[in-house]
Amino acid sequence: MNTFPGVTPFENVVYLPRFQTKNGENTINPKQISFLVAQGNYTLFHLKTGEQVLTSLPLGSYVSILEWYGFVRIHKSYLVNLDCLQECIIERFSIVTFPNGAVVEIARRRKNTLRKIFEMHQIIFNP
Repeated sequence: MNTFPGVTPFENVVYLPRFQTKNGENTINPKQISFLVAQGNYTLFHLKTGEQVLTSLPLGSYVSILEWYGFVRIHKSYLVNLDCLQECIIERFSIVTFPNGAVVEIARRRKNTLRKIFEMHQIIFNP
C-alpha cells in the first residue's frame, strides 16, 4: 500500500449519511474504503475487508464528503481512494487496478485530469 504525498492522511472516522455496516456502524475510517460504485440512485461501497455496503443515496452525495480524504471521481459511476490504487494505465483504454484484483475503467473525459492529479501526488503510472 502506498502513501502519496499531498493526500490527506486520515486517522479519524467520518459520518456518512445512510451508511451502515453489518456491525451497525454508521461511521467509517475513509482509509478502509477502496472505492464506491454508483448503481442508479444507490451507492455500493467496496471496503478493504471485502465487505460491500449498499446505501440509498446516489454517488454524488458522497463525492463532496470523501474528496477531502483523497478520493477522486474517475468515471461517472466510480469514486476511488487514491491510497488504494495498485496500478494505473492511461492509454487508449485506461484502467486502474486495486490490490483485491478489481479493475475499473477511467472515463475518456477524466483521463487528463487524472493524469494531472497523479503527477501532483507523484503517483507512478504506466503511460
